[in-house]
Amino acid sequence: MLGDNFRPWGEIQWVFSKLPQLKWDIIGCISTEDRFIGTLTFLAQENFIDRVSYWQIFDPPSRDSKIIKEKMDVNCKNFFSLGRKKNEIQDFLLFDLHNKIISSINEFLSKTNGNIILDITCFPKKFFFPILKILKTFKLKNLIITYSSPEKYSSEELSSNPDSWGHLPLFGPSNFPESPVDIAIVGVGFMPFGLPQLLLSNYSSIPVKFLFPFPPGPPNYQRTWNFVREIEESYTLKPVDDIIRVNANNLPDAFEHITQLSDGGKKNLIFAPYGPKPFSLAMALFAIKYPSVVYYTQPHHYNPNYSIGLSQTFAYCIVLNEINLY
Repeated sequence: MLGDNFRPWGEIQWVFSKLPQLKWDIIGCISTEDRFIGTLTFLAQENFIDRVSYWQIFDPPSRDSKIIKEKMDVNCKNFFSLGRKKNEIQDFLLFDLHNKIISSINEFLSKTNGNIILDITCFPKKFFFPILKILKTFKLKNLIITYSSPEKYSSEELSSNPDSWGHLPLFGPSNFPESPVDIAIVGVGFMPFGLPQLLLSNYSSIPVKFLFPFPPGPPNYQRTWNFVREIEESYTLKPVDDIIRVNANNLPDAFEHITQLSDGGKKNLIFAPYGPKPFSLAMALFAIKYPSVVYYTQPHHYNPNYSIGLSQTFAYCIVLNEINLY
């Protein structure tokens, strides 16, 4: 029990064993990663699928464009092997205007049965944040978010060539000038991409709280601690700054930590969603419930070997029987 709600989550097989047998509309993302297919495979095996929309999102041209296309083509074949069709795939560019995202989601929602699964596994944050916000403003019967973890991440740089700091689509300031910020919350990941400079230039006087995935497991703990060390090298942590250890997959716990830090939404927070996707999901859900600004440095390039294999697929209940749990 967290706050006023019990918020079910766990491995996808366990979560769906507790739910009524329904047909679901699923939104997901085809990428170069093996794990993109985790949720879809489970739903296909259980015959739970009604409608499908999977998005292919292409990086700007780079030295890896050829291998990215080859891996995408392989994963499209894996998608088709589950009985899916070509017209269930939509192509996007990484830097498409967010109006295209909004239009595509609204079109999907116009035909939904009201039971939606959003698989955020391979969606860039600049896509799944606005998608989630639109879904949360639509009256749904049930909304479940899924996420598949890999067997391991590449030991090489996962992404590169980041944009300058900016807010994610639909998560910008509502007041100009911006309201005073009480706390900055950062998800600890592998690469801080300009975060120290942002903290130094704009938020050096406010508390910064770091959500640290724990236990991260080797060798990831070296990379997450390096993330913190890089920040410390140019931004001296203050006594009011904290490192808060949270299970990397525990969405309700991360959401509850954020809610407590905000004094139940009374304090004005800003977010920097690095780190595990469930942490970013917690930030998105909070920023929707208590309108908050979310900043990010969007990379222009993702490593085509970003991750290898599929470990586990988790499911998080967001809306159940028209009851909003977040």
